[in-house]
Amino acid sequence: MNDERRTAEITLRTFVTARWVFLGLVAFGWAIQRASADAFAWITSWLPPPPEPGGTAAVMVTLALLNLATQRWILRGGRATTNLAGLQLVIDATALTVLLALSGGLINSFTTMYFVPITLATQVSPRWTWALATYCLVMFASLFALAPDGGHSHAAHDFGAHLRGMWVAFAVSGALMTYFVHRIAISLARQRTELARLRDERTQDRHLAAMGTLAAGAAHELGSPLGTIGMLAADLEVMDTSERHEAVTTIRHEIARCKHILHQMASPELRLPTLGRARALWRLSELPGELEGTAGEIPVRVAMSEAFREPEARSDQPLEVLGQILRELVSNAAEACRRRPGSSGVQIQFDRDRERLRVEVRDDGAGMDAEQAAAAFDPFFSTRAEGEGMGLGLYLARAHLRQLGGAIELSSRPGEGTRVLVSLPLRASLEEAPRPASG
Repeated sequence: MNDERRTAEITLRTFVTARWVFLGLVAFGWAIQRASADAFAWITSWLPPPPEPGGTAAVMVTLALLNLATQRWILRGGRATTNLAGLQLVIDATALTVLLALSGGLINSFTTMYFVPITLATQVSPRWTWALATYCLVMFASLFALAPDGGHSHAAHDFGAHLRGMWVAFAVSGALMTYFVHRIAISLARQRTELARLRDERTQDRHLAAMGTLAAGAAHELGSPLGTIGMLAADLEVMDTSERHEAVTTIRHEIARCKHILHQMASPELRLPTLGRARALWRLSELPGELEGTAGEIPVRVAMSEAFREPEARSDQPLEVLGQILRELVSNAAEACRRRPGSSGVQIQFDRDRERLRVEVRDDGAGMDAEQAAAAFDPFFSTRAEGEGMGLGLYLARAHLRQLGGAIELSSRPGEGTRVLVSLPLRASLEEAPRPASG
């Protein structure tokens, strides 16, 4: 059941309860009349002129049947809607008009009861609130036609009784409206509490997702150097002295690379957007330096626009995170170039405007068909040979960019290469960044 239907059901139950209370009061009055005519006469001296019995009974029976039908076929059947709730209030306003017309018309002091359905309509929707207010105004005006003499036929009913009736009407109307407004206030307070709880849970979920993304990113980037270390370590015993020396040098280089990756994962710059602390400004011209050695022997050509080179071209987005994303893109592009003989290498274009940074990574490697390109951002999807990749690179890149408020687009054709465009705002939003959960 969606939220709108649930709200409509709660509202309808409130209306049904209010209608039963009203019918109970009328039945109580009739019971007093049967039990003691004198007591009933004293009570009615405080109220408007006595209603016409037959018409009043018909209205009471109609409302009772409506209540029973609403409970059986609408509430139990799960068919509650805001429109049905609004129509119920229209029926109540109509019934009130008939009762007023049967008991004095315009001189009836209980005309203030029109405020009750208007107040209840606030629980339905703003549209129905305005509709009920307009309808009640029309119904009030219709009393001039239903009782054209203005109620003068009840002139014998003294003015003191009318004033006392106004006091009773004020008390009843005020009590009902106070009760329902209080119910509305309690409902809003519960909604605010629930919203705060859901917001806190969402923050915690985002923290867990961020840690999961961070761990997966570390595993992905560490996979390549650790694989190289494992392969060389297994062959050390069969190498000659010069090969062993080169292997040890490579192993040391790969260990240093692992340490660098772990340092990047634990760096304050990476945690900065998550913690929402004050941000430093990083020069964009330092970003290409994060890509050194990423493509191996594949040539990489870097181009930077004049706007990107300007000294004031800075960003509060963490360069470590951007570097991690771009290293993955360049690594993928270099691998595609290796699978296509005669490839000219990877081209990287850096550009910016006043609000966004754009980086285009283009290669003329093996490329991908439409099906592969569509699945490129799916987790564990890879075009490399089995065992050579985890298939998480582009998936993690997009996850990081979404956390930073950015986007990534990919287009590719088999045998022609791949183009990836990354864009993200130069200024990260503190409001959008997840905040640490309390406690």
